[in-house]
Amino acid sequence: MDAFDDEFREPTEDDKSARRIVSLAVALINAHHPMTTQRIRKEFYPQMSDDGFRKAYQRDRNRLLAAGVSIIRHDLPTGEPAWKVDEEASYADDSAITTEDALFLDSVLLPLAADPSFPYAQDLRLALSKIDRSFDGTIGVRLPSQTRSRSRQLTYIEECISAHHAAQISYQKADGTHTDRMVLPLGLFPLRGTTYMVASRLRNDAMEAPHVYNLDRVESVREYKRKTYEPPSDFNVRDYIRLPFQLGKYKYEATFYVPDRRLVDVRETVADRGLWEIRDGANVVRIQVADEDAAVTWAISEGVYPVEPPSLAKAWRSVLTAVAGEGIA
Repeated sequence: MDAFDDEFREPTEDDKSARRIVSLAVALINAHHPMTTQRIRKEFYPQMSDDGFRKAYQRDRNRLLAAGVSIIRHDLPTGEPAWKVDEEASYADDSAITTEDALFLDSVLLPLAADPSFPYAQDLRLALSKIDRSFDGTIGVRLPSQTRSRSRQLTYIEECISAHHAAQISYQKADGTHTDRMVLPLGLFPLRGTTYMVASRLRNDAMEAPHVYNLDRVESVREYKRKTYEPPSDFNVRDYIRLPFQLGKYKYEATFYVPDRRLVDVRETVADRGLWEIRDGANVVRIQVADEDAAVTWAISEGVYPVEPPSLAKAWRSVLTAVAGEGIA
């Protein structure tokens, strides 16, 4: 197939889906008022049945959330269902960055930008090139086919969530062992290039407390259309989102000193995940840590200082000392 044929070929279903999602995002981002469900269906899903529209729209919202655009329901005063972009969750506030901060970001994020297993490496390299003009964003990274194929599991889970159907999953636990579980998928959230599922295990027809599953460890999914459920009325997927260094089994509780200039932003980040106190006239927060390296990266990016345990404080100082040494050289 030559360039001419490729340019004018009939679009595939994936092409149509991608164009629809982009068009939907642009329309909602530019809208001055919430868009009604009826209008969204008419403009973006005109040929679909009621059930097909409901599933496709739920799936598209989940994909937009994974890309950083949160679409939430915001009914009109008349009661008509409508939708809008959650600006607080989707848009970053204006901020300035110093040369020193840019250097820190380079040192921490460059390994990730060159990691072939990280699916957003290209976007990260583009962001770094905008922050630091000396950054060379031409590193070639190709996403392995194994990582790309995992999207099938995500699609199956999205359909289960949309239709409120149970799912039988084969799951590899952190210790390497395998288990088969019947779960009731409730929601999804992205974190550090990985998608996580919040689901309740169904055992003896009893719905257990929700648990967070790494979709990279879901080896197979089987939808059970005859087993339906209603999500808890107070369920909110944000209640289950963790900080990057809290994924996995907790190793210890760490203490961070939070400068006054970072107090408001950090409080918003860890409001429901840490314990605040005033120690020697300073603001500190205690947070459970599972991944020490990720905790160091988080502390540098947030502008906070690890105090305890000594191993975390030492690792943090080592990274900053290395960065300072490279900057002086």
